[in-house]
Amino acid sequence: MKRKISKLTALLIVVSMLVSLTGLVLLTGCSDDGDAILVGVILPLSGSEAAYGTDMLNSYKLAVEEINAAGGVKIGAGETRSLKLYEQDDGADANMATQAAAKITSRGVDFVVGGYASGAIIPTLQQFYDEDLLLLISAANSTNITRAGFNQSFMINSPGSFAVVTLMELLKSLGSQRVALIHQGDDYTKNLSDMCSEELPKNGFEVVTVEVMEKGAADVSAIVTAIRSSNADFVYWCGYHSDGSNVIKQLRRGGYEGHIAVGDGSADPDLIEACGEDGEGVYVTSPPYVKLAGEKGAKFFNDYSAKYNREPGNYATLAYDTIYLLKAAIESAASTETAAVRGAVQDISFPGLSGNISFTPDREMAVSNFMILQIKDGDFTLIEP
Repeated sequence: MKRKISKLTALLIVVSMLVSLTGLVLLTGCSDDGDAILVGVILPLSGSEAAYGTDMLNSYKLAVEEINAAGGVKIGAGETRSLKLYEQDDGADANMATQAAAKITSRGVDFVVGGYASGAIIPTLQQFYDEDLLLLISAANSTNITRAGFNQSFMINSPGSFAVVTLMELLKSLGSQRVALIHQGDDYTKNLSDMCSEELPKNGFEVVTVEVMEKGAADVSAIVTAIRSSNADFVYWCGYHSDGSNVIKQLRRGGYEGHIAVGDGSADPDLIEACGEDGEGVYVTSPPYVKLAGEKGAKFFNDYSAKYNREPGNYATLAYDTIYLLKAAIESAASTETAAVRGAVQDISFPGLSGNISFTPDREMAVSNFMILQIKDGDFTLIEP
């Protein structure tokens, strides 16, 4: 005997089925991103370089908040979309970076920004290329990035070759001739040291020794002894600031009296604090420092400091510019399609806080944005070579 179902019961069953189906669609076919342009972020948010990565992420966030508050990204025909970040930690480590890249690509992002350590971002280039994702690299600047040949990866920091040119300007101004180099064996630091070793002798300078420091090494007395024995009148530290302060302190306390400079991997206010009085007089071949970026730079500096209760670092300017550059390229292309935006980036001339940003055909900065800083009275001061 068949059981009769009332009209009310039947209606409730239908409603319940519709609700279940709707929930299934939401779970399987949609995300919580809405119509936002989703930007993957790959940076070191843990480990020895986390301070840099966090500083860059803060700068991305500030730019995104400003853009969204001003109405978002205008794509044409009255269409505007907001920006949203999806960040992953690469730990400045190659293995962590490939895992972070896999999470970013599986998330279905529209674009990718980030890249602090060259040795971490290079292993991800193929992954992002295979997923047809445009990658804007804010800090990492080993020339091996562009030599890899992936035409969707752009470097917004000047390449290490420009750092060597800036270094030679400093050497000439100081009258230094005998240069000692120290690197840490990774892609960024060795790449910079190798370029110095190749270019300095061509321009009348002598590389008297090249030393390699193990990352995290507490005792570098052997390196100090080797440098003093070489009679170097100039030491160029090609590594990162987390170890750079230790090298500087041990050089000074070990009796080295010549000039010391550090590359852009150590260009951070934290270097000043970590070195203390031993850092006084140290030079920096630095990316654009926001304190020296004029009125707009002052506004960014104040907004950042107020929001995060700390000063922005030396890569903050480039990171902030990266988001605005992406916005400008999308609006120029009137599209979020990778090919269109990639073409807009390749042809762009963008007036950022860090200076004008434009690219060579191999996707490196067309004009150097490096500057020479010196630690004086506990702060960075601009030096005109």
